[in-house]
Amino acid sequence: MYNKDDLNRLYREIATSIDISDDMFQSAVNEYQALGKWIDENTPKYRISIYPQGSFGLGTVVKPITNDDDYDLDIVCQFEDKYGLTAKQLKVDVVKPLLVGYKKTSRDIENKRRCWHVEYEDIPHFHMDVIPAYAVAKSGTINITDHDEELDTYEYIGSNPSGYIKWFFERCAKQRERLLNNYLKEHRNIVASADIEDVKRRKIKTPLQRVVQLLKRHRDIMFADDDSGNKPISIIITTMAATLYQEEDNIVDAMANILKAAPKWILNNMREGQYYIENPSYRGENFADKWNSHPERARAYFMWLKQATTDLAGEELYSLSRVEMGERVKRTFGEKTGKTVFAKMAEEDRTAIKDGTLKIEPSSGNLSSKGIIPVPYTRHYGE
Repeated sequence: MYNKDDLNRLYREIATSIDISDDMFQSAVNEYQALGKWIDENTPKYRISIYPQGSFGLGTVVKPITNDDDYDLDIVCQFEDKYGLTAKQLKVDVVKPLLVGYKKTSRDIENKRRCWHVEYEDIPHFHMDVIPAYAVAKSGTINITDHDEELDTYEYIGSNPSGYIKWFFERCAKQRERLLNNYLKEHRNIVASADIEDVKRRKIKTPLQRVVQLLKRHRDIMFADDDSGNKPISIIITTMAATLYQEEDNIVDAMANILKAAPKWILNNMREGQYYIENPSYRGENFADKWNSHPERARAYFMWLKQATTDLAGEELYSLSRVEMGERVKRTFGEKTGKTVFAKMAEEDRTAIKDGTLKIEPSSGNLSSKGIIPVPYTRHYGE
């Protein structure tokens, strides 16, 4: 049987196992910085900045399910002025040649609705979704290029990716500060003041960030064989979770509260019978606009919510045996993840038993650092 501490530990280990490694994260940083440097050197006519948005900026990246899949690296290519360019000129005539010229070994460059999808042979494990945009003076927002594939037309639409990241971290500011202080106390001799931002970016993961990672992986597994285009999109999952997060200090409570409140939250936000999930950093932008023209996507989202609530916040989780939980994790998060996580936890428990720091709680029979009954050490535990 599991208690809340056990389940929180399990969720924390799963989230860690599906997170991007420090080396891969640094590779991504190196790549977008190198792209920015190259563009800056080759466009003297324009002032341009390059920065990440999406999951890399939010700290909610999850590994691809298989080793054959790439990480998505979402990058904003922001011009500091419109320079008199139409949306088509900016995207097609200016940005595309820069991306093609950056790496001569490009595998593919695809014109998607709001970005260029770029794959380079000599950048393994990543593909870049580069969003052309220009800064709107004195507003803190940007206008990005939007391509209507059916009509083959281009226009500018407003957005605020930096503002979204700021809003997201404001939603978990209390826990982020608490975790940062704990980390600095434990590592006071090795963390310099100049490294604080890097610590916050890579070493500190709040319950909100972990919930988003777990929900995204659950979504990926559930829709792994679904090519209908109805797979729930990450921006809605992230916005839902951050909006409903109440600064819980553990993953289990945060997960349960978010999932149980989500259906009512979505329905309460409808406007004139239409689904409406507003971008919290840019008023008027509806993340759920496609649900109204494709109602099957809304149905798929509610279906996923119901399954996620059962799998990740159901009361029966606390009555599962270790074997049953192992099977649940493999089904919910993937075979490889399940095996990796339980092998790691078993090894940690075996070491703790050997050291005498893990004992049995008489009331529940669970292993815990708070237990009082010693566990006989055997070499076979956890095998």
